[in-house]
Amino acid sequence: MKPPARVRMVDEQRPTTDTVASLAARVGIETTPHRCEEIRAAISAGLDGYAALLDCDGEWVPAADRELGVTRDPDGAADPDNAFISRFELGGGEGPVADLILGVKDNIAVAGAPLTCGSAVFEAAVPGRDAAVVDRLLAAGATVIGKTNMDEMAYAPTGETSAFGPARNPIADGRVTGGSSSGSAAAVAGGHVDAALGTDTGGSVRIPAAFCGLVGVKPSWGLVPQEGVVELAHTLDHVGTLAPDVGTAARVLDVIADGDESVAAAVADPPALDELSVGIVQELFGDCVSSTVRRTVRDRIDGMADAGATVQEVSVPLVDSAVEMWNAIVNVEFSRFLAARATPLFRREAVDPHWHRDAVAGLHDPDCSFGRVVQRKAVEGAYLLAEADGGHYVSARNGCRALADQFDAALTKCDVLVGPTMATEPIERGAWDPDSYSSGGEDAVPPLAVNTRPANLAGLPAVSVPAGRPDTAPIGLQFVGAAGEDATVLAAAAAFERYRDD
Repeated sequence: MKPPARVRMVDEQRPTTDTVASLAARVGIETTPHRCEEIRAAISAGLDGYAALLDCDGEWVPAADRELGVTRDPDGAADPDNAFISRFELGGGEGPVADLILGVKDNIAVAGAPLTCGSAVFEAAVPGRDAAVVDRLLAAGATVIGKTNMDEMAYAPTGETSAFGPARNPIADGRVTGGSSSGSAAAVAGGHVDAALGTDTGGSVRIPAAFCGLVGVKPSWGLVPQEGVVELAHTLDHVGTLAPDVGTAARVLDVIADGDESVAAAVADPPALDELSVGIVQELFGDCVSSTVRRTVRDRIDGMADAGATVQEVSVPLVDSAVEMWNAIVNVEFSRFLAARATPLFRREAVDPHWHRDAVAGLHDPDCSFGRVVQRKAVEGAYLLAEADGGHYVSARNGCRALADQFDAALTKCDVLVGPTMATEPIERGAWDPDSYSSGGEDAVPPLAVNTRPANLAGLPAVSVPAGRPDTAPIGLQFVGAAGEDATVLAAAAAFERYRDD
């Protein structure tokens, strides 16, 4: 059946001349009153044709046809770590991951379950079909038991900005889970699921993995389809996996990724450390890295060298500019998403009309609003685009190419690059200002995601693996590899995991 009519149809509100003049100014076109009237008449004459586009939606199965028995915002008894925004049970059967129970981050569509993106604005938005990655999981026999909590719109690194309350760190009481895939990490670390899907725009899989003592995988850009994912920034987003170990993360990645290469097969037979060459990225050990993190990660790298790995220092200078590059790209792309009323412009795949209809209704609801982080970043992006004519975005995109070239040069000397996933141990809940992503004050340190954003900007595969828990605070070691060499990076992570556990 076709989806119900949208909230506002273009043929219900014919433009006025004043509307045309305002729109023309918004897109930088100078007009005269006479020309505005001509444009108004032309638009009005063509509106019937636009209305007929509804016939192009095709045959969509309505969300209500799948009875999931969704429990929204489950209580503390059912969800002690506030890991889930909604619970249900779906799937199960034969296939390569039939033994796995998974959670799915709540910006990834599961038909019939709310797709909130951690925001009250989209609390009533329900998709009519599954995301491509969910389709693949279900076809492979997985059981999905709920949508996991997340920072609002995937826009924060601590796990504290969800409209449904913060997820709790099951292995580091009183400390943040990390974000934005906070609920996915809490669900895995708390033993509620075997693995979970997250998204990673600037570290949102690897940050909570590091803070919750898990493995977090951000694949090469483009390896995993994004259809059915509400993206923070379409040029930097990746669907990734969180799991207790590299092998489980690789099995899930095999199912959701495009291509025929099995990363799980590479992980099952990892190289010996004396067959591995490792480059230590100097810039990932900047002044902002805490002494505990620095010591823990350096000790692990020294241990790998003692076990036979070839280790050398390398430099990727543009890593130091990653924070500004990332902000210029993400804020602009997200502001355009909101300006387009949650319409995923510049994407070729089909758009779910069910979720889009509900999302637009939420955006027009005067009783719903975004939180402080989303508000500030969206307006900042609009300012950069409107007042600077997109110049910052252009420079940042070119910077991404230069950064990727520097990574490529470093990787000609070694198999993988390493450094701390995070510059600090998991911080105390409420200790940092989520509106700035940093500690604030005169002695403010760089954002939490300072070491994770570079791999997104360059589109490279990156894996965070637990390196240790000094003072009971988990610390992650990050492996980064060449674009498309996901199997190499995961195999290196598995080799480290085997050495660490011996």
